[in-house]
Amino acid sequence: MKALIVCCLLALAVAIAQAWWVDTTLTVAAGPFKLCYNSQNDKVYCGCRTSDTVVVIDGATNAILAWLAVGDQPHDLCYNLQDNKVYCANSGSGSVTVIDGGTNQVITAVFAGAVPLALCYNASGNKICCANTDSGGGAVAVIDGAADTLIAYVPAGDDPRSICYSPQNNMVYCANSASNSVTVVDGGADTVVARVAVGESPQALCCNPENNKVYVANRGDSTVSIIDGESNVVIATVPVGETPYGLCYDSVDNRVFCANYDADNMTVIDGASDLVLATISVGPQPNACCYCPQYNRVFCTNRNGPSVSVLDAGAMSVIATVFVGAGPVAVSCHPQGDKVYTANFDAGTVTVISAGTGAEETPTSPAAGSPIPATFARGVLHLSSEGLAALISPAGLQVMTLRPGANDVRHLSPGVYFVRSKAGNGRTEGKVMVQ
Repeated sequence: MKALIVCCLLALAVAIAQAWWVDTTLTVAAGPFKLCYNSQNDKVYCGCRTSDTVVVIDGATNAILAWLAVGDQPHDLCYNLQDNKVYCANSGSGSVTVIDGGTNQVITAVFAGAVPLALCYNASGNKICCANTDSGGGAVAVIDGAADTLIAYVPAGDDPRSICYSPQNNMVYCANSASNSVTVVDGGADTVVARVAVGESPQALCCNPENNKVYVANRGDSTVSIIDGESNVVIATVPVGETPYGLCYDSVDNRVFCANYDADNMTVIDGASDLVLATISVGPQPNACCYCPQYNRVFCTNRNGPSVSVLDAGAMSVIATVFVGAGPVAVSCHPQGDKVYTANFDAGTVTVISAGTGAEETPTSPAAGSPIPATFARGVLHLSSEGLAALISPAGLQVMTLRPGANDVRHLSPGVYFVRSKAGNGRTEGKVMVQ
């Protein structure tokens, strides 16, 4: 009887903890595969691979606003802040669908090669870069963000799987899985400037803007190659867990988190020294991760959990395991609303997680769930505090270091950013609207 009571109490505790973290679960469409966030209209987009659909979710109410028919097998999404558009790479139809972020209407479809697989946004040139495979090998298709037309088709390596943009040098990096290389494309000229040999079967990329580095997760040999953004050469190769599959950057602690699919763990790499700081056990088959800047947390989807491991990025430890729908394959942070979204491929659902659950509040931080006061900046942002601070994008990336006094922000794209202190607990201190 005692054992039965203990089991019932444990089950009740798990259920209470689960309800504490999970805001809601939305039934979307078959095969939810990718997510992205529209900071201008506070919307979340879910590309559903099996049903050839993009589902639009209200970021404030969690209501589904629209189901949009796109091309065959949507594989990736990205957001164009300057023109308020969402782009969907359709791997089965050789196209990129363009969606109006305000009206939730499909504007057009742009040819982008035979098999478009990955997208990134070049904010400096207002371009969308699409990594794709065709009969002649891999390429990066470049789309004009204003006109939605193809303006360049840049040769890359074989079977490109991931692409990212580095604002420091205005470069685009494309990871080519079958040729064990990364193609570096000049973001202004749309020409190849380097082909960098990396480890076997590069799968994922992320940028470290503080040290101007690019990280490449090589699933074939269980390493992470680190590329210097200035010279475009590999400066370190870091052994990680088996089959690294996802990367994210912690802009407060200057660390990179790597999800290792077949090791059931995450490797933490120091952004300055390139040394491994920790190996953290998570759930089974971790495959995607994202960084939530407001609470300095990393969220990692575990495909076979099915769960999300919540990590304290500063302490480098798991603070919760949140069970979600079957087959979570993507995760995205909603920095304005304290939410994290997971795309659950096998369940056909999106789980909404309360990102700030259990966070301790401080006098310098707004209460969880309450709006962060906004400062408007046109050309110059004044920092009144004495120490350094980081300016964080909605994607959780540090875009610049702020110093006391006047800071020139004319190079930034208009939109929402967050100011985080680099001292103390690194919590969000304010929201900035760059105009």
